[in-house]
Amino acid sequence: MKLINYFENIKQIILQVVKIRKNKLDKNIFNIKGSLISFQNTIGYHLDGIYYKSYNSKKVIIHIHGSYGNFYHDKFIKVMAKIYTESGYNFFSFNLTCHDGFSEGYKNKNVFEYIGGAVSDFLTCISDIEGAIQFVAKFNEKIILQGHSLGCDRVVYYLLTSGQKYDFILLGACDSCKLHSIWLKSETVEQQIQRLKLIQYNNLDFDWLPINEYGIYNDKEDYILPITRKALLSIISGPPFILFNIDNPIDYFLDLNCFLYIGQKDKLQTEEPGIMINFFKARIKHLETFIVKDGDHMMTECEETVAKKIIEWLNNNNY
Repeated sequence: MKLINYFENIKQIILQVVKIRKNKLDKNIFNIKGSLISFQNTIGYHLDGIYYKSYNSKKVIIHIHGSYGNFYHDKFIKVMAKIYTESGYNFFSFNLTCHDGFSEGYKNKNVFEYIGGAVSDFLTCISDIEGAIQFVAKFNEKIILQGHSLGCDRVVYYLLTSGQKYDFILLGACDSCKLHSIWLKSETVEQQIQRLKLIQYNNLDFDWLPINEYGIYNDKEDYILPITRKALLSIISGPPFILFNIDNPIDYFLDLNCFLYIGQKDKLQTEEPGIMINFFKARIKHLETFIVKDGDHMMTECEETVAKKIIEWLNNNNY
């Protein structure tokens, strides 16, 4: 009995230390200061972001958010900003044209246009990423791309189409096609594409679709993603449903270094980690994988661990 009580006391002490350390980290990450930045992508859209500077560094990690995401909302952005900059890396997180759901936007000399994940074409990510690279290249010599969720598709698609040689980080990469198939239930993705192409365009309401056309299904709740027909077709008939399609894979190869995070509690994963790892191993020359047992899609409670592992990977690759 004494031995059991001893181990129980040790456990409680460890939990208290972890709690104190977590509270200290939470306090520190919100004190990280960055500079708000505005720039234009290569087709003229004005985009915003935040640039975190590491003293005297010429190395930068560019973060590309997922669908309906933005440059600031997720907690892991603040954690990574702290750890990256303390480790000698600048960090740039920015809004893509497809940020959030629906937003006011401006192009060229302040020409107004509605933009956002619900209305903009997926392919605008190419000019967004290129614009971000052109911006940070003015004061950085080494560039690493980082994608989260649908941002992973954006990073890989950019690298394949541009031919640029930037090492990259994939956080929570998913088989979007299979994920959407689960959402559709009684209709295939191919059937949905054909049906949506036949719908007559309604200019009066932005061509919004019914709320059951796009979302994420899991065992607890449905995550509905409001969207217009144009934006949805650019996703379901475009790169996101092709690049990481496990059942109908396409051949491509990136002669680069890649860090891949997979959380075993990520509800957006439709495959076992081993299947995803083998898929990427066949398409990326040097793949470093990091599986977190309790990790979810947003890296909740393991943000610091993932960020430090990324720094270790970068240092091992002589950055």
